[in-house]
Amino acid sequence: MSNQNGTGNDFEEYLSRQVAKINVLLEKYIPKEANDEFLEAMLGKSVYRYDKLAITKAILEPTWHLIGLGGKRWRPTMMLLIIEALGKDSNQYAEFALVPEIIHNATLVIDDIEDKSQSRRGAPSVHIKYGEDVAINVGNAMYYYPMMALIKSSKLNDNARQRMLMTYMEEMMRLHIGQGTDIAWHSAFVPAEKITEEEYLQMCYNKTGVLGRMACRLGAIIGGADEQLETALGNLGASIGVAFQVYDDILNITPSELAQKKGGVGDDITEGKITLMAIHALKSANSEDKARLLSILKMSTRDKALINEAIGIMDRCGGIAYAQEKRMELAKQAWEEVDKQLDDSHPKEMMKSLIDYLVTRTV
Repeated sequence: MSNQNGTGNDFEEYLSRQVAKINVLLEKYIPKEANDEFLEAMLGKSVYRYDKLAITKAILEPTWHLIGLGGKRWRPTMMLLIIEALGKDSNQYAEFALVPEIIHNATLVIDDIEDKSQSRRGAPSVHIKYGEDVAINVGNAMYYYPMMALIKSSKLNDNARQRMLMTYMEEMMRLHIGQGTDIAWHSAFVPAEKITEEEYLQMCYNKTGVLGRMACRLGAIIGGADEQLETALGNLGASIGVAFQVYDDILNITPSELAQKKGGVGDDITEGKITLMAIHALKSANSEDKARLLSILKMSTRDKALINEAIGIMDRCGGIAYAQEKRMELAKQAWEEVDKQLDDSHPKEMMKSLIDYLVTRTV
């Protein structure tokens, strides 16, 4: 097993190296300009002739507009750590870690269209910069082309390849069910006061947790894990995703770098988003506060006074404190199950450090 993880507790330095490594892989497998090698690898030899300029402008430039802005790259990092923790050299399978990362970015392109978000990572959203037609097509294309690495790789036996493709299809279905549920909620197809905590957590498990689950399951399959350990690792990835989403929601309504990058404090309130904090507040609030919070969530308001009023209600009813406690509980429970099944090792220590980082970050 390679010793790429570094030594001691310098996790931030380790993570920085992993992010740099993944960025290099992204540039290797996704060129910034269409060329014959890339097109033939993706599509086969042309029957007539590919328009490389059109493909560059409508596919590759919008793709790089988003992935070039960075990101935490935690899903591919976790996937590579699992491969290492299971006794294999992750360097031999590094390109497979791009699957959850590229798909994650695809979901952001589509999500920004659906939420009418103006910015992402401090820059214009893809649909704002390039138009909705380009963005929809790019987001959909990004769902598929990382899978070519699985289909064509000689590093996988038929059983592993089949399991990984099935994992991809299962998790992509969960992803769209989760997103559909979230859309139904902020479109008021379901009354906000009827949404339960369990339904919210399941939505997050599907929408946000699913790509962490995919990354961990793919790593487990490559590493040769049995079904029980693959399930536990998948649940770990999903639970991190849920905790990550809960924390995202907290950071969105508090002064933070994340809130500013997403459009300002309380952007979720403008969208009418139903969060764990809102659900808890609606359950705990008196009738006056409950009616007022529901009213503001339905307004699609950008008025700072109204946004702050909604935040105040959620805070006063204990929603923010409850969400803080819940995110830590989710991560802790998921880790305990994996901890029992996975042998101690340095990669395992780094997995735990990554989880701790994700649930205590400020951006």
